[in-house]
Amino acid sequence: MDQTRKLLQAVVENGRMGESACDQLVARTDDLEMRKELLLEKRHYAGAAQEAELRLAALGERPRPKGAAARAGLWMGMRLNTMLDPSAAHVAEIAIQGATMGVVELTRARNSLAEADAQAQGVASNLITRQQEAIERLKAFLREKTMV
Repeated sequence: MDQTRKLLQAVVENGRMGESACDQLVARTDDLEMRKELLLEKRHYAGAAQEAELRLAALGERPRPKGAAARAGLWMGMRLNTMLDPSAAHVAEIAIQGATMGVVELTRARNSLAEADAQAQGVASNLITRQQEAIERLKAFLREKTMV
């Protein structure tokens, strides 16, 4: 698989994992503003993944989803992490950590796949930018934890 295909595949994986994480977090919070933010993020992740999938299809490639173990680990981690504290601040913290991991992974892929074509680089760059913007918006939800 050439570098363009590899980079597009990385965008698909990143986007689909982000989309799934947003779905799970939306289900775990009652805060209306947090839900709106997560749904906005989900649309960005889904759009990037779809764009990369269409580019892969044009190249005769089928996108590969993340493995079942990775998806199950994400589901269990989200469930456990929000069980005791489903507050908007805690959900924001989880979303920030996930988006940060996505930025790191996608930046690493871009840097190591520098020969990928300009369109693939652009798709990856756009998702990185969207994730960074989401991190900044999510910071507004962070609050000091109160002791009970």
